[in-house]
Amino acid sequence: MMPSINIEYIVVHLLDYLFGVPVDLHGVPRLFLFLVETVATVGMVCAVMLLVLLLFVRIKLINAEHHGFLVREEKERLSRHHEQKAAKNPRWEMIAGLANSTNESEWRRAILEADILLAALLSEQGIPGETVGEQLKNGNPLQFTTLDLAWEAHKVRNAVAHLGEGFPLTERDVRATIDQYRRVFEEFNFI
Repeated sequence: MMPSINIEYIVVHLLDYLFGVPVDLHGVPRLFLFLVETVATVGMVCAVMLLVLLLFVRIKLINAEHHGFLVREEKERLSRHHEQKAAKNPRWEMIAGLANSTNESEWRRAILEADILLAALLSEQGIPGETVGEQLKNGNPLQFTTLDLAWEAHKVRNAVAHLGEGFPLTERDVRATIDQYRRVFEEFNFI
């Protein structure tokens, strides 16, 4: 048998406590006691139902928040991935294509184009100087860790530009020089 709450007893003692007047149960209309008992019972049932509803809504909100976080995180990841793809420099793609050619004149052009891209990078970084050589001299090795690589690549460019066909180029030289330029550009997220 399920225990029950004696609402009449609670009401009588509550009235006695609040008003200081002892209440005789026979003097209290039965309808009043029935209404108080019914309201208390309905109130408790409603309170339990609201508590269950509150827990249900809270769980749904936590799930929605978690789902929203996952969706936002995925969007940010896709955005970063898209930015990385968009960050590819089309000029660098063209230079890499020329360097992978089997034609020596395209190798020379790749080195010259890479040096033009280096000049743009140095200017963008605010390194003072009229020429790439001057800018490299003014470069700070503490802020430009691939400065030596830039110098080596620029020296090959000068030989290609000033000696022309008199400067022999091998596929190995081209790959090494283009790799030096690539490492410089990657340091500054230029490609």
